[in-house]
Amino acid sequence: MTLPIAENVSPRRWRWIRLTTWHKEVRFLYWPPPHPPGYRNLQMFDRDGYDIGRLVWVVCDGCRVGSINKISIDPDHQRRGLGRQLIRRTLTDGPGYTWQTTHQSPHAKLFFPALEKELSVALPEYGGVCQHLGSPPGYQPRPPGRRPRPLLERRL
Repeated sequence: MTLPIAENVSPRRWRWIRLTTWHKEVRFLYWPPPHPPGYRNLQMFDRDGYDIGRLVWVVCDGCRVGSINKISIDPDHQRRGLGRQLIRRTLTDGPGYTWQTTHQSPHAKLFFPALEKELSVALPEYGGVCQHLGSPPGYQPRPPGRRPRPLLERRL
C-alpha cells in the first residue's frame, strides 16, 4: 500500500517529515505567503499522511487586521482541539490585531463564539475588506506548480 504524499512536497522531504515526527498524531505544514499580505495556509495530516484539515488566513500589518478565510477539519478528527490549535497559531501572526472571519457555517457559528470567550479575542463574521489585502502593484503570480516550500510547524 502506498501512503499519500502532501501536495507540493517532494517524496524525499515528505519522508523526512514523517521520520522526524513519527511520534505525532497530527503533522502541521505551513505554506507562507508569496508576498507579505498574501494568504497563509496551514494544513494538517494524520499519522498516515492523509489530509485532515486546513486553515487559510490573511494578515495586513499596515491596518493591523487579520481575516480567517477558511477552516475545515475532517469530521472524524473534530472535537479534539485541533481547530483551537489552528486558530491560536493564526493569532500569533497578528497579536493585538482586529480579527474577522468570512461566512460562517452552522458549526462555525458555535465554534467561534466559544473561542472568543476562551481567547478573549473578537472573531466576528466578515467585518469588511482591508484595502491592502489585494496584490501589490506590479505583482506577478508565480507560475503554476511554484508554490513556496512548506515549513513543518513545530510549535503545534
